[in-house]
Amino acid sequence: MTNTFYKLNKKKYTSLLYGLVLGAASWAIVPLVSDRFEPFDNELAFFLGQLILSVVSFYLGYSSGVKYVFIFIIGVYVSSNVYSNVFGSDEQRAWAILGLITIFLFLCIIPLAFGILGKLVSIVMVKYNNWLKKDAAKHNDP
Repeated sequence: MTNTFYKLNKKKYTSLLYGLVLGAASWAIVPLVSDRFEPFDNELAFFLGQLILSVVSFYLGYSSGVKYVFIFIIGVYVSSNVYSNVFGSDEQRAWAILGLITIFLFLCIIPLAFGILGKLVSIVMVKYNNWLKKDAAKHNDP
């Protein structure tokens, strides 16, 4: 029974794991490209993190659906907050409550939008392919 439960929820676990790893990674790349800690303090680091999160979110939306995008975003949100509080300075921890809001508003909205866009592209592609099949069948009938 447990093995079946895991197989049914494998996509959920995978989406959450992607979010947990990549949310922290979006913070971890900041010191690699600048002398700052927060993605908000360096444009290049912010856009690199958003690019990585948005590409994965778009893929999840396109291939799996919006439910998995939301699970991914939850993982991003949790790991971003944990990373900033564990590795941040005392000043960073003092702003933890504000961080709960700003991380969602500034670091999760863009990837969420790309995930929804991925789902919309998937829907359009399915409808377009169905239209092509119907059109081809119509022209092949004598």
